Amino acid sequence: MVAFTITPSRAAARLNSGVRASMRRLAKAATLLIAAILLIPLLAFFTYDALVFWPHRDEIESILAKADPLDRTPPPSIERYIRTLHRGRRPAASVEAVVARHLHWRFLPEKRSMLNWHMRGLLWERLVSIHLSQDEILGLYCTLSFNGDGQGMNALSGRLFSKPLSALSDREAATVVAFISSPGFIGRNPERLAAQRDKLIAKGKSWP
Repeated sequence: MVAFTITPSRAAARLNSGVRASMRRLAKAATLLIAAILLIPLLAFFTYDALVFWPHRDEIESILAKADPLDRTPPPSIERYIRTLHRGRRPAASVEAVVARHLHWRFLPEKRSMLNWHMRGLLWERLVSIHLSQDEILGLYCTLSFNGDGQGMNALSGRLFSKPLSALSDREAATVVAFISSPGFIGRNPERLAAQRDKLIAKGKSWP
C-alpha cells in the first residue's frame, strides 16, 4: 500500500484556495446586498410615483387650464421677483417645494404624523421637479398661492392696485410677491409689507 502525504506547501495552497473561494462568495454577497440597498429605495420611489403622484397629473393640468391666464403665465417682473424671493434659500423653501406642498395638501390632506408628512413632502418635491416644466411650476405657484382672501396672484393684484399683474409697475410687482411670501404676518401690516418689498427689490439688484 502506498501512503500519500500532504506536504506543507500543498496544504497551504489548498487553504489559500479555500480562502479565495470564501472571499469571492463574500464579495458576491456584499455586491448583491449593496445592489438591493440601492434598488429598493428606487423601486419604492417609482412605485410611489406611479401609484400616488401620476394619477393626479390630469388634475394638475386641469388646475392650470382653469387658472387665470395671468397666473398661469405671469409677466416677467412677477417671475423675476418670485425667483429672487426663493433664490439662496434652503431647498425646503424653493419654488418647487412650495408648489409640492400646495399639491400635496390639495390631493393628500390627511396628516398621519409629522415625519410622514415631511417625508411625503420631500417625495412630492422631487416628483414635481421631474414631471413638471418650470413654466408649469411657476404657473401653479401663482395660481395656488394664498393671497389673504383666497388663491391667486392676479386676484391679489386687483385687490391691492385695482389692475392686473400685466399692468403693474416694477415696485408694485415686488409688493405683490412680498405680500404672497407671508400673507398673515406681512400682508396685514403695511410697514412690514413695505420693508419686505424694499428688501426684495434690493436683493433683486444684488443678484446678477
